Amino acid sequence: MNAKILFFSYSLLAGLHAAAQQQNLALHKPVAVTSQAPGSSAANIVDGKISRHARWEAANGKAPHIIEIDLKKYYNINELRIHTGIADAEKRPDETTQAAGFWSMKNFKMQYWDDANWSDFPKSEVHENRLVTVVFKYSPTVTTYKIRLVCDDGEPVNVMEIEAFGTPAANMPEPPAATSSLQVQEVSTAPRQAVITVSNQISGASLQYVGYNQGYYMPRSNVSGWVEYSQVNSFRVWASMNAFVPEKSVQVDKTLQSVEEFDKRKAELRANPEHNRFIKWEQLLPLYDLPDSSSTNAMVFNYALTELKRLDVDVVLQMGSTDFKDNWENKWKQWQRYYALAYHAARKGNVAMFAMQNEPNHRNSGPMQLDQWIMGMQVVSDAIHAAVEDVNKKYGTRLVPKFVGPVTAGQNTDWWAGVARAIRTDYHGKKVGKDLLEIFSTHSYNSPAVGYASRINNIRSIIQENHPAGNPLPIAYTEIGRWMNAYLIDKEETMDSPSLFTEWAGIYTNNMKNGGYGMWAFKFANTASGPYPRGIKSGHHFIWQGRRIVEDAYRNLALNKPVRSSGGDAAAVTDNDKSNQSAWTSDSSAAEKWLEIDLGTPQTLGSAVIYTGSDGGVYTAPDRIRNFRLQYAAADGWKDITGTAVENNKYAQVFSSFTQPVTTGKVRFISTDKGSLTVREIKLFAAGDGPSLQPNYNVSGIQRTGEVVRLFAKGFRGSRPLYETITSVNDSGLDACTAYDEKTGNYYIWLVQRGPFEYRLQLDVSALGITTSTPVIAETVNAEKYGEASLLGPLAANKKIDVTLPPQTVMLLTIPKHAKAARPLKAAAEAGISMQGGPKQLQVQLDAATPSNNQVTYLRFNLAGQNIPQAARVLLRVNGRSSDNSRPFRLHVYGIPNSKWSAASLNWQNAPLLNRKEALVEEVGRNAFVAGELAFTGTAADHWLDVTELVKKHAASDITFVLVRETRQLGDDEDKGRRVIITPGSAEIFVWGK
Repeated sequence: MNAKILFFSYSLLAGLHAAAQQQNLALHKPVAVTSQAPGSSAANIVDGKISRHARWEAANGKAPHIIEIDLKKYYNINELRIHTGIADAEKRPDETTQAAGFWSMKNFKMQYWDDANWSDFPKSEVHENRLVTVVFKYSPTVTTYKIRLVCDDGEPVNVMEIEAFGTPAANMPEPPAATSSLQVQEVSTAPRQAVITVSNQISGASLQYVGYNQGYYMPRSNVSGWVEYSQVNSFRVWASMNAFVPEKSVQVDKTLQSVEEFDKRKAELRANPEHNRFIKWEQLLPLYDLPDSSSTNAMVFNYALTELKRLDVDVVLQMGSTDFKDNWENKWKQWQRYYALAYHAARKGNVAMFAMQNEPNHRNSGPMQLDQWIMGMQVVSDAIHAAVEDVNKKYGTRLVPKFVGPVTAGQNTDWWAGVARAIRTDYHGKKVGKDLLEIFSTHSYNSPAVGYASRINNIRSIIQENHPAGNPLPIAYTEIGRWMNAYLIDKEETMDSPSLFTEWAGIYTNNMKNGGYGMWAFKFANTASGPYPRGIKSGHHFIWQGRRIVEDAYRNLALNKPVRSSGGDAAAVTDNDKSNQSAWTSDSSAAEKWLEIDLGTPQTLGSAVIYTGSDGGVYTAPDRIRNFRLQYAAADGWKDITGTAVENNKYAQVFSSFTQPVTTGKVRFISTDKGSLTVREIKLFAAGDGPSLQPNYNVSGIQRTGEVVRLFAKGFRGSRPLYETITSVNDSGLDACTAYDEKTGNYYIWLVQRGPFEYRLQLDVSALGITTSTPVIAETVNAEKYGEASLLGPLAANKKIDVTLPPQTVMLLTIPKHAKAARPLKAAAEAGISMQGGPKQLQVQLDAATPSNNQVTYLRFNLAGQNIPQAARVLLRVNGRSSDNSRPFRLHVYGIPNSKWSAASLNWQNAPLLNRKEALVEEVGRNAFVAGELAFTGTAADHWLDVTELVKKHAASDITFVLVRETRQLGDDEDKGRRVIITPGSAEIFVWGK
């Protein structure tokens, strides 16, 4: 233990001892709260018991959560202690593996009544808290008789105890009688109404950048197709210096000891950037065409740069190195490395935005000291500006270099202030007249929408207070998420959950209203990493992490085989039913829990898949089994199957390939986890019957949060003017924003409601000068829809629009300012094909176990004479239903331009871009393009997609739409035995001219 930790431990013990000597002023005092769960009285907050068994818990996730304590007398407060979460000593076995702070309040602040207002206690605001006990000390003391806690977490929270310490305030009068304005909130599901009025007054600008953090970006994958569909205008690409500019590729000279010599060599290098004695380009350039897997974002660098440039998506290049020392040898080495990477990226991909080291203040990503980072900023800022300027000079480009930083983790006001103070001091130590940093960036997780109501404004204040010229900076979140993955992995919520994606939508709203510059969502897809070897849960798209696993396509040798167990009936473990209702639950008292599957005859096995815990999804199962292994019966007893032992498992389903095939007649599952364990299914596959060895990094589907990102990017990227949008109700759970895009001539209205009720809205857009009868198009994400469109009708003469938002809904309205009447266009050809041939019915079905049942529908439209380049909007409509009404049947729609085929001759073997062995569209992003998702219920209904951008960009004479249900993830059998039936003759395209 180092001296700093020893000092901290001593100080904490001393503080606890001192507090023990003081009287807890809050003990047994009156408490008021905004909500209260049954059996968790607010009185527990001040009962003197710091225990989960005597705590208060909020009744719902409606933020803010507020606690007021009336101290009854004036006191000089010198310390507050907030106990939240679950103490380690009181955790159950299944509660001990969560990330630190999982059960605690994440974001809160303490306030005191100053006899007129609630004022903040100094330095008493906490973000991303991971502690069970948070201590605030005050010197000078704060005099008050009432204190309160305000928490903006968007879920039920708990407090075990709030303690206040201090001394009676002398010569103060008796405070007035307690009169708290807090009332326990009643959650109603009754419909609500509101009027939203859009004025013609510009109130600000939308975000310049709506982006993603990179996932995999490998050649021949479909990633570019999904990036294009996402509508984002920026990607944060990750490139470590050790991988892309190793030290051996630049000059390292220990004799360099002065800034004068540094400047001399820099001038020599810049005089001939591509041919000099310093940067060994012959070593570097080949690296950029090779697969790089040094990070959790495998890519071919040149391919990623080229594709993103083609898609007109601006790159933020996140470069990484913590090797900064205060000597000229080191500074020259690092200057060359950053210059080289920036020069190549600018030349190859028009990259102009660069960041230096991800989360330098984080104990794992860095750590770097603030002074060290500032020293690095001075060198790297100069290097990237020089590189981009030199590319402009040599190649005639007009790139504007921008240094992005400090890309810090969490709430770090000391870093923000320190960087702002140093922003105009260069590496010579001289004051300069321009900022070294053009975009201020930080990262944020674990806050709901309301947590961002003023956060960017607060950061802006810190920057301006410390900036040498008092200037603000563009403020961006280069990483942001509703939850960090370490918390989300243990929650029932998924990226498809309405409780998550509506908060996500509100985060965009509030940061935009604060004048934010950009948000880069973390992250594009569920890529694998060291802590998460089978993928992160917080990816917005599903992606195959190097191998495509479709378990239903493999023969399950364990199917319906007899099972013995350490206790209880275990027959359901091999019945091919992965639901909660068909599971084995172990005896909680057994030290070792086991299952033994009897295959009957010896089989040669090569892989297995195991489902534990509840059936929430690929990742979600807080009750999953953490540690287990498989064994096989050998002639001399049970032996471990190499490659199947799992420790600290984070997943509800685990696919394991055996290091070596084993031949056996029996297989055993063993776990020594404490408590009662749940296994839903175990499948065993023959050696050679499993995933292809061919690498696969394809996106396989999009989650609802990804559809929310797409809709927001579509309407609010690119610093578009925002129009004042006034709501008649004061409801922090209802968002309404309006933007105008001069390029497309469309108004966009963003509507989000996070409540458990229906919102009936009337929108008044009469001030905007929109032509009567122009279409009003709504794209919706909620429990039933996945971003598909609906036509609300032509704009009425009174310029008012009636909109109903179901519970927890995100909606984007697209309204062309001017549009002519729509021209409906029937499909020129329509055909349904199945792998088994037969009648060409318009159906969609996925059956990986029996591929002959697979069905896909093709719809072709002749666009000749439609003047598509001048179209205001283009919508696709189909009518159909699913074969049952158990849940929405969700499928993908792709557009294939300029594809000729006839219904009479179309079959599975000649269908354009259809995989010959399964229901899968190929060449996505190159010759096929993502049109969207449709979700059918058991009732026949019209379903729409806004395909304007796809058709205008890619379709010349005709367009074919393919409706297909593809395998989205490991174990995906949600629609097994179901199908979608498309109504013949229903497919139409509607074209509105300008």
